[in-house]
Amino acid sequence: MRGRIMLAAAAAVSAAIASAAVVGAQTPPPASTTAPFSLRADLSSAERLDAWTLDGSGGWTIRDGLLLLEKAGVPAGPIRRPGALAILKTPALGDSSIEVELRSDAPEDVIHRDLLLVAGWQSPTRHYYAHLSAVRDNVHNGIFVVDQADRRRIDDTSDRPALKDRNWHTARLVRTASTGRLELFVDGETTPIMTATDRSIPSGRLGVGSFDDTGAFRNIRVQGVPAAP
Repeated sequence: MRGRIMLAAAAAVSAAIASAAVVGAQTPPPASTTAPFSLRADLSSAERLDAWTLDGSGGWTIRDGLLLLEKAGVPAGPIRRPGALAILKTPALGDSSIEVELRSDAPEDVIHRDLLLVAGWQSPTRHYYAHLSAVRDNVHNGIFVVDQADRRRIDDTSDRPALKDRNWHTARLVRTASTGRLELFVDGETTPIMTATDRSIPSGRLGVGSFDDTGAFRNIRVQGVPAAP
């Protein structure tokens, strides 16, 4: 009898220790379920224009594998902002990038030609854009924010104009949401020609456009991490 009592007591002690271990253990946090987002724009037919939000007064079409801004937009409205943007219909992205081949269709003697890459687009009056041009001055060839007010220049680096001809160029705009960093790379270079830091807009969509010119875009790829709901 005494042996059975001792065995039962020992079993109770062991069970208590095991229970304490379970209670004291820290449950690891669940793994993130947010999958990276990646999209290559379908430019196979004019009907694919429905995959874009068209902002402004520009005339857009898709033809021969190109997204074409055939009619320049005219900046209008109560605040100063780009006249023609095409924004891909995607989830809002935090960390994100857009890579594209682009070509200015403005005559080469138009030194204020421009094309844009857009990040953090939340609305026509809230977004970032990188402005490529043939000259650099207060409003050309830089990174800007539109935040319910006239566009405002925010770049801390803008090394050189990169849109001096009518040739095809590659451009990639990278946005790091946690730091607010924006970096623009051109023609496969590993050092950005423009940089800025601003945390006004935490997330949004990406796209292309022009302030008031025409151009063509192809091989458009967007990547990023969907923003938390």
